[in-house]
Amino acid sequence: MANLSNLKTQISNTQDIGKITNAMQLVASAKLRRIGKKVTETQEYVSEVYAIFNEIIKHSSESIYLKNSANDIKKTLWVVVNSNLGLCGGYNANVNKLVISNFKKEDQIYAIGSKAVSAYNSKKIKIKNECTDVDIDFSPAQAKQIGNELLSYYSSGEFDEIQIVYTKFINNVTFEPTKLRVFPIIKEEAQETSSSYYSFEPSAEEVLNNAVTLYLSTIIFGTIVESQVSEQASRRLAMENATNNGKELEYNLSIQYNRERQASITQEISEIVSGANALMG
Repeated sequence: MANLSNLKTQISNTQDIGKITNAMQLVASAKLRRIGKKVTETQEYVSEVYAIFNEIIKHSSESIYLKNSANDIKKTLWVVVNSNLGLCGGYNANVNKLVISNFKKEDQIYAIGSKAVSAYNSKKIKIKNECTDVDIDFSPAQAKQIGNELLSYYSSGEFDEIQIVYTKFINNVTFEPTKLRVFPIIKEEAQETSSSYYSFEPSAEEVLNNAVTLYLSTIIFGTIVESQVSEQASRRLAMENATNNGKELEYNLSIQYNRERQASITQEISEIVSGANALMG
């Protein structure tokens, strides 16, 4: 009888947890629909800014923001985009694994999201700065503030390189950790194309220096918005799997409960019949 009581408790607990995971799945789905519209617009905007900035880079030859073959990368600042909340599958773990696999002893972390702060504090890795007020309402103004901080770190020579590690959104079930170099910018060798029709005044280098803040804040805004979409998609998928697993566990426990109950009833009947036979004998 004690076993039946335990099984009944397990079934009840599984049902309660299932209600929670199902509710979290619905919340994540609602957030995903809301920010999913934003990511499409953001990707178009980022693409336009990146294309224009690419033309500026092609016409620039000397700038502190451009990669110089003589420059040696000794110290990197890793801008790591994590979540503030958990229960989102491997969303945070996959990003952090990519960072750790490329991390050098002298490097530091710019932690975005409270999960990044706790993860790197636990590993005793130095955090240069942190930003934990990031959610689905992340704004260009917040991106600009982060961008200005990163720009000051790089311009002052404190870091030789700045890398952003975020989760690239591909579709609702596919998202992958991605590493993106922000500084120094690697200039690709361009062939003679229509880009030769562009001219910059007073010079491409000066335009680059003045436009780099816009470029940086656009990249930060785009990567964080993509990460936010990926987070909600990952959480929705994780909670959907948890809910389905809970239903399967509840089904198996119910079968086990019914078997135990049937065995208990059969044993009671057998005892009654045996007792009756003994009295009659």
